[in-house]
Amino acid sequence: MKIDKELSVPLYQQVKQYLNDKITSGEWGVGYQLPSEKELATQFGVSNITVKRAVLELANAGFLQRQSGKGTFVTQIEEKDISKFVSLKNEAWETHHHPHKTLSYKTEKAGGKLAKLLEINEEEQVYKIHRVKIQNNQPVAIEYSFIPQASFPNLHRTDIEDDLLYNIFQKKYGVELGKAKIYFSTILADEYEANILNIPQGEQLFVFERYTSAKNNHIIEYSRFIVKQDQSKYFLEIQL
Repeated sequence: MKIDKELSVPLYQQVKQYLNDKITSGEWGVGYQLPSEKELATQFGVSNITVKRAVLELANAGFLQRQSGKGTFVTQIEEKDISKFVSLKNEAWETHHHPHKTLSYKTEKAGGKLAKLLEINEEEQVYKIHRVKIQNNQPVAIEYSFIPQASFPNLHRTDIEDDLLYNIFQKKYGVELGKAKIYFSTILADEYEANILNIPQGEQLFVFERYTSAKNNHIIEYSRFIVKQDQSKYFLEIQL
């Protein structure tokens, strides 16, 4: 077990990543008992406090369970459907609640970059929406969405409160959705993202970029989702 004290990454994050890798790889299965925090501190060459913080974060995320007088054990890893973060599914319009917190909502000219992404003129107006997706009263994803105003006239801030964009497109405007193209990548959380998602700065995040087209193949939306990992195992199920 080697920890590089010359790296800018905090020591507890390095310990946490090592433990995380052991669990997600399956080397430490459900029920596996970890060495004591004192033993781990000795093996890593760090303080007990450093190990304790790493273990606590994994426990809070549902990866580990600490049992008083017994030790720390690996628990069942929660699986999460990626499609739910990028709103691929659109079920039960009237019964499901989709908590979001809108941080910014405005209309501006597309400009060069957005015009190219949305395949519109630079002078055309675009809705620029910045929201946070909430799950179990916790922030789980930051959303940046850009929608051509011409495709959805009179889209108001109240329309997007606690609802999926896909629902709005279909319910309010009767748009037939065609396809979504999604790109996957990762980044390290900067100060702003860390504050919004209540995570340490420098933690790895998933990034999903979504381009949505209507049935007529016109692009009607571009969104960028920044999702915290929460030490979960993500999956994408495709119907064949």
